[in-house]
Amino acid sequence: MDEKELKEKIDAAVAEATAGLVAKNQELLGKIKKLQKDSQIDPAEHAALQTELEQTQAKLAEAQKLAKTAVKEAESAKKALEREAGFVSKLLVDNGLNDALLKAGVKPEMTKAVKALLSGQVTLKTEGENRIALMGDKPLSDAVIEWAKSDEGKHFVAAPANQGGGATGGKTGADGVKTMARAAFDSLAPDAKMEFTKGGGKLTD
Repeated sequence: MDEKELKEKIDAAVAEATAGLVAKNQELLGKIKKLQKDSQIDPAEHAALQTELEQTQAKLAEAQKLAKTAVKEAESAKKALEREAGFVSKLLVDNGLNDALLKAGVKPEMTKAVKALLSGQVTLKTEGENRIALMGDKPLSDAVIEWAKSDEGKHFVAAPANQGGGATGGKTGADGVKTMARAAFDSLAPDAKMEFTKGGGKLTD
């Protein structure tokens, strides 16, 4: 809500809260004007009306002040709640992604980049007092694991243990040179491909 909208809301709330006093103020002003037009003015009646008018105007000014203060405090409280809700939502998404990426085997050094890539796709669904993180229409963990197996995601996933540390999944020939089928090589993570190539590995087809 911008400053103009806030001012309009405050003015509307003040008008509603002070409508009775405004009407009373107009009524008294009308009576005083009518009395002043009469040929004979009763000083006592005029003084009484003037006193009542002053008291009404003082009450009106105080009511307007209190109404404006109440609306501003309500808006401040609303904004504070919205900020708090935003913080809680961000925390739930961050924690949910951290757990899901760990389960999916995403490389630790790639976690930040993957979170930036996927966080915009995560939504929170409220069920009773619980909030469930979803990506698309699937639970976050399931969706991330599925994404990690996709053409886009597999490049961010660490190679299985039996394909790393000098064992890239190929076979060692009689001459000591590692060989591997092209299909198997294509399925490797980038670092595993590099390790196989640097080690002098050869493709068999």
